Amino acid sequence: MMKPMQLPETFLSRTREQMRAAHIAGEDFSAFLTAYDEEPWRGVRVNQLKITDENAYLFVIGDDHPYTPIPWCKEGFAYREPLPLGQSLAYLQGLFYIQEPSAMSPASLLDAKPGERILDLCAAPGGKTTQIAGTMQGEGLFVANDASPTRAQALVRNIERAGVRNAIVLMEQPRKLAERFPAFFDRVLVDAPCSGEGMFRRDPDVLKAYTANKPEACAAIQSDILRYAAAMVKPGGRLVYSTCTFNTIENEEVIDKFLSSHNNFSLIKTKRLWPHKDIGEGHFMAVLQKTRDTADGGYIRRRNLCEANGDAGKHYPLPVANLEIFSDFCRAYLTKEALSGHPVMHNHNLYLQPEPLTLNGLRVARSGWHVGEISKERFIPSQALAMGLHITDARYAVDLTEANAWRYVRGESLDYNKNDLPDKKPWVFVCHDTHPLGWARFVQGRLKNHLPVGWVRP
Repeated sequence: MMKPMQLPETFLSRTREQMRAAHIAGEDFSAFLTAYDEEPWRGVRVNQLKITDENAYLFVIGDDHPYTPIPWCKEGFAYREPLPLGQSLAYLQGLFYIQEPSAMSPASLLDAKPGERILDLCAAPGGKTTQIAGTMQGEGLFVANDASPTRAQALVRNIERAGVRNAIVLMEQPRKLAERFPAFFDRVLVDAPCSGEGMFRRDPDVLKAYTANKPEACAAIQSDILRYAAAMVKPGGRLVYSTCTFNTIENEEVIDKFLSSHNNFSLIKTKRLWPHKDIGEGHFMAVLQKTRDTADGGYIRRRNLCEANGDAGKHYPLPVANLEIFSDFCRAYLTKEALSGHPVMHNHNLYLQPEPLTLNGLRVARSGWHVGEISKERFIPSQALAMGLHITDARYAVDLTEANAWRYVRGESLDYNKNDLPDKKPWVFVCHDTHPLGWARFVQGRLKNHLPVGWVRP
């Protein structure tokens, strides 16, 4: 048992009244309070881009630890005892994501399909983003956004570790995106910033920051985000709204207010998870469908996707010579002569977009799959490229033992006696258990480590 928590009285009285109004028995409120004195559920979700084995939980958790399947996420597993999963090679290889169990529900309800255009509007740090990417299987356009540059960098790192190849990462306010992408996406997820009542047991800082009027303040922000998100949904498309809080102010009341001013949306369902009834800390979700397009009432000035900054119809210039340098690398070191995607350049960095989008005028963290850098007529492959490949995609690959894999992730170079490599210092794809770790350059019997500084583990 955990040490009893001191919960805010306004939170307790509001939740008690909420349960009473919903005709939930008083003993349920007692059970709800008791849950806060128990060890929280922890969760892990297998990355469907890299692992498809039905028994993947054995690989991640191990058969000597009890686990519980998560009903709303077939690739998710919950456990109680703390496990050092984040310190494993499998975590560094992006084979799974550590995620609170109930937080896996919104992406499941979004039900993204391969080939669709998807927007995760409040995406950082990337749990729901990487879950959605797994269901898309690399097909379609995925835009992940977070207005905070700091949080967006964490989002980029998690996307790259997971091997996501079809994502563009932006750092914009919802209003600006709504101007750029009117009626553009098949599905939009709004995991809205909230008062975080469902995080009290896991994060003491959220509990300390809670105030009596915080739900009302959050609801005003949530309503703004939701209306801009709605403008970006195609007719017939799906909009999922979610929070990790319990009060009706940020949940049902926000949805009711939205529906009263958006008669082109219908409510498909709502779902609420409670910590004393379900696996996890709790969540609220509403699934909405856009029945038709309509005028926006003047709060969004619609613009064509290619209109910004006078660049109508233009895309980022890619010199033919640069494309040939990249193609030479693919022919020399990959089993495919070309990777799918539309190439764009930012400074010396080369990206592959799932479909061509002009992003001028937007704050961009990643223009697509960052495959590498072109400098001095040489192509240097990126860590993101490595994490998005499979061992069979590389002409020259090494599958390291566990001991040598740890040496590699610590930034060490390794002896490698291999006679079938060319003499021209080839790029070697470094793996462990067939899953990627990064790149090395074979130089005079050594694998010269090319793991970026930010990826090195001490």
